[in-house]
Amino acid sequence: MDSHARSNRAAALLSVASNILLMVAKLVVGLVTGSVAVLSDAANSGGDLVASGIAYAGVRAAARPADDNHPYGHEKTENLAALLEGILVLAAGTVVAVEAVRRIIDGSDALVDLNLAVAVMIASAVVNLLVSTRLRRVARRTGSPAIEGDAAHLASDVWTSAGAAAGLVLVAITGWTPVDALVGIAISLYVIVVGARLTWRAIQVLLDSSLPEEEIAAIEGVLAGFAADGQVSFHALRGRRAGSKRHVDLHMVVPPDTTVRHGHVMSGRVKGAVREVLPNVEVLIHLEDH
Repeated sequence: MDSHARSNRAAALLSVASNILLMVAKLVVGLVTGSVAVLSDAANSGGDLVASGIAYAGVRAAARPADDNHPYGHEKTENLAALLEGILVLAAGTVVAVEAVRRIIDGSDALVDLNLAVAVMIASAVVNLLVSTRLRRVARRTGSPAIEGDAAHLASDVWTSAGAAAGLVLVAITGWTPVDALVGIAISLYVIVVGARLTWRAIQVLLDSSLPEEEIAAIEGVLAGFAADGQVSFHALRGRRAGSKRHVDLHMVVPPDTTVRHGHVMSGRVKGAVREVLPNVEVLIHLEDH
Protein backbone atom coordinates (compact mmCIF):
# COMPACT_ATOMS: atom_id res chain seq x y z
CA MET A 1 0.00 0.00 0.00
CA ASP A 2 1.43 3.40 -1.00
CA SER A 3 1.64 6.45 1.26
CA HIS A 4 -1.42 8.11 -0.32
CA ALA A 5 -3.57 5.04 0.32
CA ARG A 6 -2.38 4.88 3.94
CA SER A 7 -3.12 8.58 4.43
CA ASN A 8 -6.62 8.17 2.98
CA ARG A 9 -7.41 5.20 5.23
CA ALA A 10 -6.14 6.98 8.35
CA ALA A 11 -8.18 10.07 7.50
CA ALA A 12 -11.32 8.01 6.91
CA LEU A 13 -10.88 6.21 10.24
CA LEU A 14 -10.42 9.54 12.02
CA SER A 15 -13.70 10.72 10.50
CA VAL A 16 -15.51 7.53 11.59
CA ALA A 17 -14.27 7.89 15.18
CA SER A 18 -15.20 11.58 15.47
CA ASN A 19 -18.66 11.01 13.99
CA ILE A 20 -19.41 8.17 16.42
CA LEU A 21 -18.44 10.36 19.37
CA LEU A 22 -20.42 13.38 18.19
CA MET A 23 -23.53 11.46 17.12
CA VAL A 24 -23.85 9.74 20.51
CA ALA A 25 -23.25 12.98 22.43
CA LYS A 26 -25.78 14.96 20.37
CA LEU A 27 -28.40 12.22 20.49
CA VAL A 28 -28.21 11.95 24.28
CA VAL A 29 -28.29 15.72 24.78
CA GLY A 30 -31.06 16.16 22.20
CA LEU A 31 -33.28 13.61 23.95
CA VAL A 32 -32.55 15.12 27.35
CA THR A 33 -33.20 18.73 26.31
CA GLY A 34 -35.92 18.10 23.72
CA SER A 35 -34.13 20.36 21.20
CA VAL A 36 -35.00 19.64 17.57
CA ALA A 37 -31.89 21.59 16.51
CA VAL A 38 -29.66 19.28 18.54
CA LEU A 39 -31.53 16.20 17.32
CA SER A 40 -31.25 17.45 13.75
CA ASP A 41 -27.51 17.82 14.18
CA ALA A 42 -27.40 14.31 15.68
CA ALA A 43 -29.17 13.00 12.58
CA ASN A 44 -26.68 14.87 10.44
CA SER A 45 -23.78 13.28 12.35
CA GLY A 46 -25.45 9.89 11.94
CA GLY A 47 -25.56 10.41 8.19
CA ASP A 48 -21.95 11.53 8.26
CA LEU A 49 -21.01 8.40 10.23
CA VAL A 50 -22.47 6.16 7.54
CA ALA A 51 -20.89 8.37 4.88
CA SER A 52 -17.46 8.21 6.50
CA GLY A 53 -17.81 4.41 6.70
CA ILE A 54 -18.57 4.37 2.98
CA ALA A 55 -15.59 6.64 2.35
CA TYR A 56 -13.36 4.24 4.27
CA ALA A 57 -14.64 1.30 2.22
CA GLY A 58 -14.17 3.33 -0.94
CA VAL A 59 -10.56 4.29 -0.33
CA ARG A 60 -9.72 0.70 0.64
CA ALA A 61 -11.27 -0.65 -2.55
CA ALA A 62 -9.65 2.06 -4.69
CA ALA A 63 -6.19 1.06 -3.43
CA ARG A 64 -6.55 -2.44 -4.91
CA PRO A 65 -4.43 -2.99 -8.04
CA ALA A 66 -5.94 -3.60 -11.46
CA ASP A 67 -7.05 -7.16 -12.20
CA ASP A 68 -8.54 -9.15 -15.08
CA ASN A 69 -12.07 -7.91 -14.39
CA HIS A 70 -10.99 -4.32 -13.74
CA PRO A 71 -8.03 -3.66 -16.05
CA TYR A 72 -8.29 0.11 -15.50
CA GLY A 73 -8.13 -0.26 -11.71
CA HIS A 74 -10.68 0.31 -8.93
CA GLU A 75 -10.30 4.06 -8.45
CA LYS A 76 -13.92 4.84 -9.35
CA THR A 77 -15.08 3.13 -6.18
CA GLU A 78 -14.07 6.38 -4.46
CA ASN A 79 -16.44 8.32 -6.71
CA LEU A 80 -19.18 5.80 -6.00
CA ALA A 81 -18.52 6.28 -2.29
CA ALA A 82 -18.74 10.05 -2.74
CA LEU A 83 -22.07 9.63 -4.57
CA LEU A 84 -23.49 7.54 -1.73
CA GLU A 85 -22.22 10.11 0.78
CA GLY A 86 -24.05 12.87 -1.07
CA ILE A 87 -27.29 10.89 -1.20
CA LEU A 88 -27.10 10.15 2.53
CA VAL A 89 -26.52 13.81 3.34
CA LEU A 90 -29.53 14.74 1.19
CA ALA A 91 -31.66 12.18 3.03
CA ALA A 92 -30.49 13.39 6.46
CA GLY A 93 -31.29 17.00 5.56
CA THR A 94 -34.76 16.04 4.34
CA VAL A 95 -35.57 14.10 7.51
CA VAL A 96 -34.46 17.01 9.66
CA ALA A 97 -36.56 19.48 7.65
CA VAL A 98 -39.69 17.34 7.98
CA GLU A 99 -39.22 17.00 11.76
CA ALA A 100 -38.62 20.73 12.19
CA VAL A 101 -41.74 21.62 10.19
CA ARG A 102 -43.76 19.14 12.23
CA ARG A 103 -42.55 20.81 15.44
CA ILE A 104 -43.66 24.22 14.14
CA ILE A 105 -47.08 22.93 13.11
CA ASP A 106 -47.71 20.90 16.26
CA GLY A 107 -46.10 23.44 18.59
CA SER A 108 -42.59 23.35 20.02
CA ASP A 109 -42.07 21.46 23.23
CA ALA A 110 -40.41 23.15 26.20
CA LEU A 111 -36.64 22.89 26.25
CA VAL A 112 -34.51 22.13 29.29
CA ASP A 113 -30.80 22.19 30.14
CA LEU A 114 -30.03 24.67 27.37
CA ASN A 115 -26.54 25.32 28.73
CA LEU A 116 -25.65 21.66 28.23
CA ALA A 117 -27.05 21.69 24.68
CA VAL A 118 -25.12 24.85 23.77
CA ALA A 119 -21.90 23.41 25.19
CA VAL A 120 -22.26 20.21 23.14
CA MET A 121 -22.95 22.16 19.95
CA ILE A 122 -19.91 24.37 20.45
CA ALA A 123 -17.73 21.34 21.21
CA SER A 124 -19.09 19.65 18.09
CA ALA A 125 -18.22 22.67 15.94
CA VAL A 126 -14.66 22.72 17.27
CA VAL A 127 -14.12 18.96 16.76
CA ASN A 128 -15.53 19.07 13.23
CA LEU A 129 -13.39 22.08 12.37
CA LEU A 130 -10.23 20.27 13.45
CA VAL A 131 -11.11 16.98 11.74
CA SER A 132 -12.33 18.60 8.50
CA THR A 133 -9.13 20.66 8.30
CA ARG A 134 -7.08 17.48 8.66
CA LEU A 135 -9.13 15.65 6.00
CA ARG A 136 -8.93 18.57 3.59
CA ARG A 137 -5.14 18.55 3.83
CA VAL A 138 -5.06 14.82 3.12
CA ALA A 139 -7.45 15.20 0.17
CA ARG A 140 -5.32 18.00 -1.28
CA ARG A 141 -2.24 15.79 -1.09
CA THR A 142 -3.78 12.54 -2.33
CA GLY A 143 -6.55 13.83 -4.62
CA SER A 144 -9.09 11.47 -3.02
CA PRO A 145 -12.70 12.45 -3.85
CA ALA A 146 -14.05 10.31 -1.01
CA ILE A 147 -11.89 12.07 1.59
CA GLU A 148 -12.65 15.43 -0.02
CA GLY A 149 -16.38 14.67 0.30
CA ASP A 150 -15.96 13.66 3.92
CA ALA A 151 -14.09 16.90 4.61
CA ALA A 152 -16.93 18.87 3.02
CA HIS A 153 -19.44 17.06 5.24
CA LEU A 154 -17.60 17.90 8.40
CA ALA A 155 -16.96 21.48 7.31
CA SER A 156 -20.72 21.91 6.82
CA ASP A 157 -21.25 20.46 10.29
CA VAL A 158 -19.18 23.27 11.75
CA TRP A 159 -21.82 25.72 10.54
CA THR A 160 -24.80 23.56 11.47
CA SER A 161 -23.53 23.05 15.00
CA ALA A 162 -22.70 26.74 15.39
CA GLY A 163 -26.17 27.62 14.06
CA ALA A 164 -27.83 25.24 16.48
CA ALA A 165 -25.88 26.76 19.36
CA ALA A 166 -26.90 30.28 18.28
CA GLY A 167 -30.55 29.23 18.07
CA LEU A 168 -30.47 27.73 21.55
CA VAL A 169 -28.92 30.91 22.93
CA LEU A 170 -31.79 32.89 21.36
CA VAL A 171 -34.30 30.52 22.95
CA ALA A 172 -32.64 31.03 26.32
CA ILE A 173 -32.74 34.82 25.89
CA THR A 174 -36.23 35.22 24.40
CA GLY A 175 -37.99 32.14 25.75
CA TRP A 176 -39.53 31.64 22.29
CA THR A 177 -39.06 27.92 21.59
CA PRO A 178 -40.08 27.97 17.86
CA VAL A 179 -36.66 29.53 17.21
CA ASP A 180 -35.21 26.06 17.81
CA ALA A 181 -37.33 24.52 15.04
CA LEU A 182 -36.60 27.41 12.68
CA VAL A 183 -32.89 26.91 13.20
CA GLY A 184 -33.44 23.21 12.50
CA ILE A 185 -35.02 24.11 9.14
CA ALA A 186 -32.13 26.43 8.26
CA ILE A 187 -29.65 23.69 9.12
CA SER A 188 -31.51 21.12 7.05
CA LEU A 189 -31.60 23.40 3.98
CA TYR A 190 -27.86 23.97 4.23
CA VAL A 191 -27.25 20.23 4.59
CA ILE A 192 -29.44 19.54 1.53
CA VAL A 193 -27.42 22.02 -0.56
CA VAL A 194 -24.15 20.38 0.52
CA GLY A 195 -25.51 16.92 -0.27
CA ALA A 196 -26.76 18.02 -3.69
CA ARG A 197 -23.37 19.51 -4.56
CA LEU A 198 -21.49 16.35 -3.52
CA THR A 199 -23.93 14.14 -5.43
CA TRP A 200 -23.65 16.19 -8.61
CA ARG A 201 -19.85 16.21 -8.56
CA ALA A 202 -19.69 12.43 -8.05
CA ILE A 203 -22.14 11.81 -10.89
CA GLN A 204 -20.07 13.93 -13.27
CA VAL A 205 -16.94 11.86 -12.62
CA LEU A 206 -18.84 8.56 -12.91
CA LEU A 207 -20.10 9.77 -16.32
CA ASP A 208 -16.51 10.46 -17.40
CA SER A 209 -16.84 14.22 -17.64
CA SER A 210 -13.75 16.06 -18.86
CA LEU A 211 -10.97 17.24 -16.60
CA PRO A 212 -11.34 20.83 -15.35
CA GLU A 213 -10.48 23.54 -17.86
CA GLU A 214 -7.40 24.62 -15.92
CA GLU A 215 -5.97 21.08 -16.01
CA ILE A 216 -6.62 20.71 -19.75
CA ALA A 217 -4.98 24.11 -20.24
CA ALA A 218 -1.93 22.94 -18.27
CA ILE A 219 -1.59 19.88 -20.53
CA GLU A 220 -2.02 22.02 -23.64
CA GLY A 221 0.76 24.27 -22.39
CA VAL A 222 3.09 21.28 -22.13
CA LEU A 223 2.16 20.07 -25.62
CA ALA A 224 2.67 23.55 -27.09
CA GLY A 225 6.24 23.49 -25.79
CA PHE A 226 6.99 20.22 -27.58
CA ALA A 227 5.30 21.40 -30.80
CA ALA A 228 7.13 24.74 -30.87
CA ASP A 229 9.83 23.54 -33.29
CA GLY A 230 7.25 22.25 -35.78
CA GLN A 231 8.60 18.69 -35.74
CA VAL A 232 5.61 17.21 -33.94
CA SER A 233 1.99 18.17 -33.39
CA PHE A 234 -0.85 16.96 -31.18
CA HIS A 235 -4.60 16.49 -31.44
CA ALA A 236 -7.53 14.53 -29.98
CA LEU A 237 -6.57 15.47 -26.40
CA ARG A 238 -8.98 13.99 -23.83
CA GLY A 239 -8.90 13.67 -20.08
CA ARG A 240 -11.05 12.25 -17.28
CA ARG A 241 -10.81 11.29 -13.64
CA ALA A 242 -11.31 8.04 -11.79
CA GLY A 243 -11.00 8.48 -8.06
CA SER A 244 -7.78 10.36 -7.39
CA LYS A 245 -6.24 9.29 -10.70
CA ARG A 246 -6.38 11.28 -13.95
CA HIS A 247 -6.46 9.52 -17.31
CA VAL A 248 -5.23 11.47 -20.35
CA ASP A 249 -4.98 10.28 -23.94
CA LEU A 250 -3.94 12.09 -27.11
CA HIS A 251 -2.53 11.65 -30.60
CA MET A 252 1.02 12.71 -31.39
CA VAL A 253 1.96 13.31 -35.05
CA VAL A 254 5.64 12.66 -35.79
CA PRO A 255 7.75 12.90 -38.99
CA PRO A 256 7.29 9.90 -41.34
CA ASP A 257 10.93 8.81 -40.99
CA THR A 258 10.63 8.46 -37.19
CA THR A 259 11.53 4.97 -35.98
CA VAL A 260 9.31 3.12 -33.54
CA ARG A 261 12.03 3.32 -30.91
CA HIS A 262 12.55 7.06 -31.34
CA GLY A 263 8.79 7.62 -31.37
CA HIS A 264 8.45 5.91 -28.01
CA VAL A 265 11.33 7.96 -26.61
CA MET A 266 9.63 11.16 -27.77
CA SER A 267 6.26 10.13 -26.35
CA GLY A 268 7.95 9.16 -23.07
CA ARG A 269 9.30 12.68 -22.74
CA VAL A 270 5.84 14.11 -23.31
CA LYS A 271 4.36 11.78 -20.69
CA GLY A 272 7.01 12.79 -18.18
CA ALA A 273 6.34 16.48 -18.78
CA VAL A 274 2.59 16.02 -18.33
CA ARG A 275 3.18 14.14 -15.06
CA GLU A 276 5.20 17.10 -13.81
CA VAL A 277 2.26 19.51 -14.16
CA LEU A 278 -0.49 17.10 -13.02
CA PRO A 279 -0.18 14.66 -10.11
CA ASN A 280 -1.25 11.03 -10.30
CA VAL A 281 -1.89 11.00 -14.05
CA GLU A 282 -1.78 8.12 -16.52
CA VAL A 283 -1.00 9.23 -20.09
CA LEU A 284 -1.70 7.23 -23.24
CA ILE A 285 -0.21 8.56 -26.51
CA HIS A 286 -1.10 7.24 -29.95
CA LEU A 287 1.65 7.90 -32.52
CA GLU A 288 0.83 8.98 -36.06
CA ASP A 289 3.02 10.14 -38.97
CA HIS A 290 2.47 13.09 -41.25
